[in-house]
Amino acid sequence: MRLSFVLNGEPVSIQVQPNTRLIEVLRKDFALTGARPGCLYGTCGFCSILLNGELALSCMIPVFRVHNCEVTTIEGFMETREFRDIEIGFLRAGTVPCAFCASAKVLTTHWAITSHPTPSPADLKRAVAAVQCRCTSYGRYANAIRYSAEVRRKRLHGRGR
Repeated sequence: MRLSFVLNGEPVSIQVQPNTRLIEVLRKDFALTGARPGCLYGTCGFCSILLNGELALSCMIPVFRVHNCEVTTIEGFMETREFRDIEIGFLRAGTVPCAFCASAKVLTTHWAITSHPTPSPADLKRAVAAVQCRCTSYGRYANAIRYSAEVRRKRLHGRGR
């Protein structure tokens, strides 16, 4: 099956078996290794990507579902201004995720603060639980999300708000 989609802002087309997992295509066919194959059952969150702007688990997506969609991996997201907001928030919180989960935590943070610009405690709890790596404490990761949201709000709306 020939699929066409937008990958990190660039149109791509690939010949692939339709039941292949998206994570396999990203890693093997496009050499994008930021999304990690952890559990392969959709529970650990390490394979997180953005699909049409929404957080998604690439290990659970058969590649045929991305036809005519937009897929953003950490490699593409790192080229955006939104990434810098999160980077600053993580630094301020003293949070340095491990290499295995960093991309998932960054994309989850982006999705969380895009969905909830001023995240509530429940929003923070949901976001922190989305990635099952314990290289950082829940509290530090929640602070990183909160600080990232603050940086983004200040950048978008000015320092007065």
